[in-house]
Amino acid sequence: MAHPKQGPLWGQIAGETLWGRRGLVKTISLSLPLAVMLSTGWRDGGQAKWLTCLGLYAGVGCWCLACILANDLADRRQDQAADRRRWIVGLPGGMGVLAVTLLIGVGVLTLLLIGAGRPALGAYLAAAVLGVSYSVRPTRFKRRGVLGLLAYSFSAMLAFVAVPWSLLEGGLPALAVLGLAVLLDKWVNLHFHQVVDRQADGEAGVQTLAVRMGPDRARWWLQWTASLACLSMVGVVALSAVSVPSWRLAIAGTSAGAVFAVGMYAGCIRRFRERESALLRELPWTYLGLSYTAFRILPLVLLARLAVREPTMWVVFGVVALLVGLESRHALRYGSA
Repeated sequence: MAHPKQGPLWGQIAGETLWGRRGLVKTISLSLPLAVMLSTGWRDGGQAKWLTCLGLYAGVGCWCLACILANDLADRRQDQAADRRRWIVGLPGGMGVLAVTLLIGVGVLTLLLIGAGRPALGAYLAAAVLGVSYSVRPTRFKRRGVLGLLAYSFSAMLAFVAVPWSLLEGGLPALAVLGLAVLLDKWVNLHFHQVVDRQADGEAGVQTLAVRMGPDRARWWLQWTASLACLSMVGVVALSAVSVPSWRLAIAGTSAGAVFAVGMYAGCIRRFRERESALLRELPWTYLGLSYTAFRILPLVLLARLAVREPTMWVVFGVVALLVGLESRHALRYGSA
């Protein structure tokens, strides 16, 4: 039954899935691996690539939603105590578990329809197992310190990097550079949330890495891993510039401009302490700038180049632009609601 303040169930599902911060917008992390692998490994058959890209977004989107909903089901008591209402917990009987299972199955079917072979399907299923195991018993890695960060980060790396790499044959350099960048970025993302939620997690008995370390040490590790993530994202930009020499100036210029713009924004906001969000308080502006550049701006530049060569790719460019705009809106409003 829907909570009266939240509206009908279908509205909750649509709002959270389509334009909410916990929905399909999470597939934005697929954009960088997809754009780089297409740029470094694309030879012929461009007209079919846009359908493959949309299929990848649909399949990986099912993985994202399945992991989120599994976490909602596992954390229903904590969410209720914190007055956070998730639509999935309102479904009768075992319908919530069935919904998670169906999402994973639809993801597998989608990948099969776009020609995924055993390596891609194996990576997808491994990502699903790790992603669900992060939340549910008996593993429930989120309560196991560093194992939680490892499970979450490797799950994301498999879904966002290994799956498209297996399907598009992006090359070993792309796999290594992109895999490290996604793994570290997701590690920092989860560790940041653990730092922010450390007190609440500790009171609920959730032994995250931040809870076990304590506030000072957890923040030190967050800064250190954010620095490593910055280096990995510089590597991604460098790989893109080397792989696409004719667009090297555009890649370097837009990347530098995006990092500078984020730095200026962070500096302006920090002058007004009452407006500073946890993102700006806990994470260095260099990480925020490079993350926004590598995972949001760079894919648009690379996809624009591909779309100039093959107009059907403007469809994929439009999808990524929509995701970037939606996620940027959520980031600007972070902590305001």
